Amino acid sequence: MSTYAFIVGGVLPGIAALTFIIGMTYRFRVWSRTVQPGKMTLFPASDNTIKAVLAEAVFFPGLFRGDRVLWMFAWIFHATLALVFLGHLRVFTGLVDRILAAMGLSADAIAAMSNTVGGIAGVVLLATGIMLLIRRVTLQRAKEISGLPDFFALLLIIAIILTGNMMRFGPHFELEQTRVWARSLITFSPAVPQNGLFLTHALLAIVLIMYIPFSKILHFGGIFFTQSLIKRR
Repeated sequence: MSTYAFIVGGVLPGIAALTFIIGMTYRFRVWSRTVQPGKMTLFPASDNTIKAVLAEAVFFPGLFRGDRVLWMFAWIFHATLALVFLGHLRVFTGLVDRILAAMGLSADAIAAMSNTVGGIAGVVLLATGIMLLIRRVTLQRAKEISGLPDFFALLLIIAIILTGNMMRFGPHFELEQTRVWARSLITFSPAVPQNGLFLTHALLAIVLIMYIPFSKILHFGGIFFTQSLIKRR
């Protein structure tokens, strides 16, 4: 195993996990201790808080009311991202395969479905990510509220999507190697795939995981906290 592969696949995952846990714990602690000026809300007291928060988190109605074009790209992007997350859960654990097999699907059918759905999701995710980037560059009101961290996060995500698509549509890469690698991390005896594209994809994903607690990407967690404040009963 090369030194680069060992660092990327054997050392950095542990550092990334520790950084993510500590960072997320700190951020949620800060949010929970933030002084509230008063029992104020932007919505009628009769609203069901849990239902309203879930609706905002899943369908982005607030964004829909403000900018429907952005809402369309953002919703497609996040929905596809959730689908890709499930695909990676399948890659790492095989859990999705076992569930589908229990529903009666054969191994060949599962593989064919994964290739089709995963390929479409990768293309859609890349296209919407690029569109969101173009919007930030060309739309004046988006440029005014965008800083280097915003562009860094979006470019990093696009790079991860791009390398993932290259692995899917390029030379064959055996997914079982990824499962072996994931299991080896748990036992602290890393068996890292020696594929250069995989290592690049993994490195970019590791950087993203470490960056999340300190970036605006954390809105996926913060939305439940902030929305529960402005939509409480």
